[in-house]
Amino acid sequence: MLLNLPKAVKPIGVWFLSGARAACIGVDVYPSHFASLLKECKSANTVHQIHQQIIASGLLSLPTPLLSVSLPALPSEPFISPRSLGTGVVASYLACGATDYALLVLERVTPSPAVWWNLLIREHIKQGRLDSAINVSCRMLHAGTRPDHFTLPHVLKACGELPSYRCGSAFHGLICCNGFESNVFICNALVAMYSRCGSLEEASMIFDEITQRGIDDVISWNSIVSAHVKSSNAWTALDLFSKMTLIVHEKPTNERSDIISIVNILPACGSLKAAPQTKEVHGNAIRNGTFPDVFVGNALIDAYAKCGLMENAVKVFNMMEFKDVVSWNAVVAGYSQSGNFEAAFELFKNMRKENIPLDVVTWTAVIAGYSQRGCSHEALNVFRQMIFSGSLPNCVTIISVLSFKAARSIFDDIPLEERNVVTWTVMIGGHAQYGDSNDALKLFVEMISEPYGVAPNAYTISCILMACAHLAAIRIGKQIHAYVLRHHRYESSAYFVANCLIDMYSKCGDVDTARHVFDSMSQKSAISWTSMMTGYGMHGRGSEALDIFDKMRKAGFVPDDITFLVVLYACSHCGMVDQGLSYFDSMSADYGLTPRAEHYACAIDLLARSGRLDKAWKTVKDMPMEPTAVVWVALLSACRVHSNVELAEHALNKLVEMNAENDGSYTLISNIYATAGRWKDVARIRHLMKKSGIKKRPGCSWVQGQKGTASFFVGDRSHPLSPQIYALLESLIDRIKAMGYVPETNFALHDVDEEEKNNLLVEHSEKLALAYGLLTTSPGCPIRITKNLRVCGDCHSAFTYISKIVDHEIVVRDPSRFHHFKNAL
Repeated sequence: MLLNLPKAVKPIGVWFLSGARAACIGVDVYPSHFASLLKECKSANTVHQIHQQIIASGLLSLPTPLLSVSLPALPSEPFISPRSLGTGVVASYLACGATDYALLVLERVTPSPAVWWNLLIREHIKQGRLDSAINVSCRMLHAGTRPDHFTLPHVLKACGELPSYRCGSAFHGLICCNGFESNVFICNALVAMYSRCGSLEEASMIFDEITQRGIDDVISWNSIVSAHVKSSNAWTALDLFSKMTLIVHEKPTNERSDIISIVNILPACGSLKAAPQTKEVHGNAIRNGTFPDVFVGNALIDAYAKCGLMENAVKVFNMMEFKDVVSWNAVVAGYSQSGNFEAAFELFKNMRKENIPLDVVTWTAVIAGYSQRGCSHEALNVFRQMIFSGSLPNCVTIISVLSFKAARSIFDDIPLEERNVVTWTVMIGGHAQYGDSNDALKLFVEMISEPYGVAPNAYTISCILMACAHLAAIRIGKQIHAYVLRHHRYESSAYFVANCLIDMYSKCGDVDTARHVFDSMSQKSAISWTSMMTGYGMHGRGSEALDIFDKMRKAGFVPDDITFLVVLYACSHCGMVDQGLSYFDSMSADYGLTPRAEHYACAIDLLARSGRLDKAWKTVKDMPMEPTAVVWVALLSACRVHSNVELAEHALNKLVEMNAENDGSYTLISNIYATAGRWKDVARIRHLMKKSGIKKRPGCSWVQGQKGTASFFVGDRSHPLSPQIYALLESLIDRIKAMGYVPETNFALHDVDEEEKNNLLVEHSEKLALAYGLLTTSPGCPIRITKNLRVCGDCHSAFTYISKIVDHEIVVRDPSRFHHFKNAL
């Protein structure tokens, strides 16, 4: 029987074959044997088997005093030892990393000590499962276990790292209800949580309460100083640090806390280029004995370099007893940023001589130095060395490499057999990022072509999909998608590639396929949800965008300011005025997020669409920050809709004051004058644009046909099919006029008679592209048109009517959104 087998005779797994039953065994002996078995478990599967035997024996249902056994402490927590079989099973599951099983058992242990819940919460945080950590804490409360002063700091850390203001504030209420508001450790965690959630006001209120009660310590001060530094309130951070040095020295502290204090404040000094304050902090570090620390030294080097005091930075560097790669990088970057490239290159050489490990920061600093001096060959040579060393470039490296015109010619000099995936990807990514999407596509074809074909990695795929999205080249995008499906090497980064596919399909006009990719993802990130919402928003499908938003929240993702920007954008472009304004208000009320200028621009657009231009103007005046260019442009666009000349002039003047005017803003005010019949002002604006060297971009549209892509400008007659194009347009216009179409001549912004205005409207580039698409596209196939400027109102109206008499869906993409036309809808 089970109890009579010697421990060393058979492995644990064999012991369960005996079929021993609890009824045949004395209860006073059984717990100790199970405790021994749990001690020897090395896998969750083995723990699970023992757990099932314990359940079958009925031991877990007996009173705790009868089951008290001496179980071994966890290897990672020698000070904690289980006192019962229930917590022993929990401990064994935790030791094997089976947190889900541990949670299920712990919920059934009565009473369930807080210490085991704390371990479980902390384990979830270690694994990066922050939502799960918060969920465990909620289940702890539901199980009737009262949190202690170790539980709450862990939970608040999870809330801050997500970040989740709503969850954090809920636990704040729990803290007050349970009498923990005087616990300095918990209060410090509250300050840090609110700071990470972007709620500096609440963080400051908690800190003020801590200091008023006299329970503050150095960690309290470090937390609030760090909060102000991260919120770009550098002067406030410096003022607090000054007060801190006078107050905290009377309180118990340790060297680690002092180090954090110094490292926290130095970035503020550097951002302000505050040399005197940097020197004061340096003196403080020397007095309290923290200067030899490598973290303090590195922060000092960085601050001195940003203040332009490279001599001081080098002195700190030379005085440091221990230097890491960050120390060397700080000096190299400092020399490079100050323009002393010779010193940067010399230090770089010394690093290589002394075998100091070089990382992407080191390489990039040197490449940027050469690039800024116009030494393209030297920069690319260093880049080659970086690639051959195995160090992968980041986006800054790529920008530095591609910031000179000779990069492509030097790349072409590299023999095909010597180019690897990183070399190809950097060049493809550079072309895609800088708008040379056609060149990016050509390079990709070269990359995978024999005889020296190189297999693209996930980053290459993302770059080429970016190029497809920019060109609206859905046919090539589908081929890339098929390539990804055929090659299983992308399975490890499947969700990353899928996110790029969602973006590509959405920007190419096929949002339904984007949704298919989204639904097929086994793992979704916040980017996945946001990309899908963006796709629906730009296609005018606002209700579906909001449905995705609701599902995102139900899946446990906490919306951030970017998410709300996408939601507001979707509401704005779909005419969902009340819903959009409600979401704008809920940002701060429900999620503790501070709206940025871009959010206010969306709110202004929403108000303008509902006819509330006065409210929109009041919103601009009441903004808590200075309105940026994007806000004035939004107001200017609103004035275009409502023909408010006076307010439009005010908005344009503000853009001129900010040096943020461009051809778009001048075109808007010109259109407003034209609509009002103020042709002298139209002529004045055009003269001002010419005098300022600002040229109006000509309208250009391109459409994909069976024989490639065709481009058209306003009044374009250069295409071989121009006679057929204009003849078809004339026929279509006559037909839709009979159906009720009336040309909106206010969009013909010239001082000419009505007949001439009608002729000008016919020549708009999107109408020419549509006619070409109808001539060259098979019946039933969608016609996809892309325009570089906003689609005019008359073309929108004409396309609505035309879609009723042709057997095609017409999809028009402009810089703002997609317009779908089918059966006059």
